[in-house]
Amino acid sequence: MNIAKFAAMLRVLGLSLGVIAATASLTATAAYAQNPDEDRPNSQAKTKKADGKSGPGLTIDPAQQAKAMADAPAIVAAAKIACEPINAYPRGPHDYEKEDKTKVKATIYEIACKTGPGFIIIVASPTEVYSPFTCTAAWRAQQKEAKNIGCELPENKPHYKWLTPVVQPYLPGCEISEVKMIGSSTAAPYFDRYEVGCGSKVGGIIDYPQLASDAPIGFRSCIGQEGTTATCTLSTREQIIESLKPLAATADSKCQVSDVRFVGVTTEGNGVFYEFGCSNQPGFIVRAKLSDNSFDRLVQCSAAASLGGCKLTKAEDAAAGASGDYSSILKKAGYTCTVSDFNVIGSQENTKRDYVEFKCPEQPWGLIGFVPQPGSTAGVSVTDCYLVKTRNRTCTLTTDDMLKGQLDKLIKIAEPKKGCDIKEVKYLGESAGVEGGLIAEIACVNKRGYIIVVEKDRNSISLATPCHIAKAHKDPQQCTIAGNGTYLADN
Repeated sequence: MNIAKFAAMLRVLGLSLGVIAATASLTATAAYAQNPDEDRPNSQAKTKKADGKSGPGLTIDPAQQAKAMADAPAIVAAAKIACEPINAYPRGPHDYEKEDKTKVKATIYEIACKTGPGFIIIVASPTEVYSPFTCTAAWRAQQKEAKNIGCELPENKPHYKWLTPVVQPYLPGCEISEVKMIGSSTAAPYFDRYEVGCGSKVGGIIDYPQLASDAPIGFRSCIGQEGTTATCTLSTREQIIESLKPLAATADSKCQVSDVRFVGVTTEGNGVFYEFGCSNQPGFIVRAKLSDNSFDRLVQCSAAASLGGCKLTKAEDAAAGASGDYSSILKKAGYTCTVSDFNVIGSQENTKRDYVEFKCPEQPWGLIGFVPQPGSTAGVSVTDCYLVKTRNRTCTLTTDDMLKGQLDKLIKIAEPKKGCDIKEVKYLGESAGVEGGLIAEIACVNKRGYIIVVEKDRNSISLATPCHIAKAHKDPQQCTIAGNGTYLADN
């Protein structure tokens, strides 16, 4: 809407230019202006006239109504408003000052539409019209001063009546109890933003095209606005928590929901994340589908680092709960591991599995790999930190020095007379001949070097081939560490 026309509109409403700054701040983008708290109706303002639900009404002159209805199609066409008039009536004369400061004799019309908001418009002639504004904008101005003009046609009362069918696809069964006009965009796409209250149910925020605008309709549930700068005021926190309990029950029926937090929207823009706090157990985060807020998957707090972590569950409680869960998952997959520590490294979205490193006394060389997220049907795929080194990955809970230290012990047992103190290891791959066996090249401080095969239990070396012998035999695995195996005496 042109700001000059908007100013003219507000002058008709009896609002000053000072109020314009509070209701339509100018920005370079399609931002919206939020209303201050005092723009909301107070208890004294909720009279029969000002509450938008009833009022003194109009004394209808059938002849004037018939003429207004005859003029209405031309008026809405001239204003380029998408409206099929179902009622219209002249509300009174008005001297309108145009942008060039000339004045024209005009009439204020109120028009009701089959769909979309009713509005008030200044009409010099059916083809010369100015400054349309919605009944909700008029109602809002009446909250400032009751003498300001408002909509009185029965089809336009209450002022938000037209929004009921608009919100049904987004808030099924919503019986609108209250509407707050938040503001209007001042750059394309032009829309008005409304917060809708649905009585005992959770409401939402609707972006609806301004009069004569072709902006798309937008919707955001108040659930998703929790904790943001656009938190709803017509829906209570208790309503929001109650509305999300079924989602939490789908994720974990044992959780007694004590709190809910909106976490964010997925990077793909097709889902949202909510964190649930439970009074009887560690909480969790749920990913829900943006289309219908239905359950997609559960994210344990232990795996939520990429989402900023959980705020409603203490870290130690989350870790303790997850350790037990992981121990059970690994046991079912055939790995004995009483998890004492873990590190969630990432996630594999297509299989809904997390990539996790584990530390446990039964697996001294650690475990690392993929474990299914709650609700996933994918399997467990883990290995120890030795084999993961052959894939150019590394563990952090089981360090490289720990791995090298074990190999140092084993080579001294396998080659007790060679005096090998390992200075470098290159992990080459998994043995084809020894199930779970590790192939590695080791370089000793004394320049001896070997290609070794370590047994699956990592407690013995089954084969240690000196570098020069591997080279002479043209073995598949050769020493490549610089200078390795160059000490030949008694090798």
